[in-house]
Amino acid sequence: VSELELVPNTLFPAREKPTREELLSYYTRFVLEKNLNVQWEEAVTSVGKISENHFIVKTEKGEYESRKILFAIGAMQYPRHLNVKGEDLPKVHHLFRETYPYVKKHALVVGGGNSAGEAALFLAQEGAFATLATFRKDWEETDPKQGCIKHWVKEPHEQQLEKNCLDVFFLGGVVEIKEKEIVLADEDGNIETLPNDVVFILIGSDADLTMLERLGVKTKDSKYGIVPVYDEETFETDVSGVYVVGHFTEARHIGGAIEVPKKIIPKLAAKFKKGKFA
Repeated sequence: VSELELVPNTLFPAREKPTREELLSYYTRFVLEKNLNVQWEEAVTSVGKISENHFIVKTEKGEYESRKILFAIGAMQYPRHLNVKGEDLPKVHHLFRETYPYVKKHALVVGGGNSAGEAALFLAQEGAFATLATFRKDWEETDPKQGCIKHWVKEPHEQQLEKNCLDVFFLGGVVEIKEKEIVLADEDGNIETLPNDVVFILIGSDADLTMLERLGVKTKDSKYGIVPVYDEETFETDVSGVYVVGHFTEARHIGGAIEVPKKIIPKLAAKFKKGKFA
């Protein structure tokens, strides 16, 4: 049974772990088979509170009124930056898209999580001179809930290292990004300059909490950044009727992102059946 499954034994990837395309296809099939009421390609522009437990949701195409609102907005709106000299150069990217423009080019990935690990691996496998610049503690971390590189990425990583197709640079910090080079400090503080054609800075991202804040939802600092304040059992915020779930909360591991809605949605449905909206 995969933690990515919505229903046990319904996801059958070609390899040990599904690709992004396999997952999207699986979730789309689930929506279609369950005949879920999904409004495709309809961006929400605002959420307003009419009265207690009464909200209006405005989109690019219309308006909806609701007694309850569940925000599942992810945390990819604002990629994090290093704020170093040269980060604004055209060769620097904060999202990873594809490998093929960088075949036989010097590519450096900065980051310690699975996204950074995958990007460096894909670049190496497709013929780039790839380097993963990461903190040693992130490289040695093995707990998935701490955002480590997953074992199904780490093992191929180590194979590429043995083949000298991929380098790992244990980072102290990024000093400067130049047109054809990148200046790094290693974990001991020594300065090294590497040839470089492209940089991917994949150090996480943050959610856009503007709509929640406009509703009056309080936020707080956490080890993941700024997150909304919510009840850890019900995932209801301090604004009655407004719920949150997923990667922009503190229950951001994929297992929690799937299991939490399974727990809270039936409780919400039961309230509607009983006519209890408080």
